[in-house]
Amino acid sequence: MRHSISLACVRYRLRPVKPQDAPFIVALRTDPLLNRFIHEISPRVEDQVAWLDRYFLRPDDYYFIVENVDSAEAQGTIGLYKPDSESSCTEWGRWILKRGSMAALESAWLIYEVAFSRLRLASLCSRTLAENLGVVSFHDSFGARRVAVLEQHFIVRGEPRSAIEHRITAAEWPMLRAKHYSTVSRLTSHAKR
Repeated sequence: MRHSISLACVRYRLRPVKPQDAPFIVALRTDPLLNRFIHEISPRVEDQVAWLDRYFLRPDDYYFIVENVDSAEAQGTIGLYKPDSESSCTEWGRWILKRGSMAALESAWLIYEVAFSRLRLASLCSRTLAENLGVVSFHDSFGARRVAVLEQHFIVRGEPRSAIEHRITAAEWPMLRAKHYSTVSRLTSHAKR
């Protein structure tokens, strides 16, 4: 969906994805170290541009570029999509950061902040390939509750794979918001010394 939501934290911000981001997205998603746990995409930039053209037409689908506040250097992607009225949960994902990026905590904080403070969503859920232990652990340590194991939820490289679903509600966000913003601020001040 074409949207105008931009939001900054301390060192990183989210901005709407643009067609010009297609080469960056393809480079990220075709990097063999980064794409082990995600759906394969075409390595052709024009195919990504076509995917973005279809994305721009979908309602309730918010796709962002994560970038450095000072340099505007792209760090990765993240998105909100598939609102489920039955469970009142909107999924967040498409989260992939370039090698060496330090934007993980802030980009997660930002996507929750967009969801709860800007869009007023009721809850967010993330579904992570069960074998992606680093990201599953990140969601655990961030304070998201594990709510389900989804058997054969994803097809990756032609194989059905299970996912772990985590959830945070709008009521839970204020405490987590303050906690993680404090951590981000502290880490940033240490990095400047």
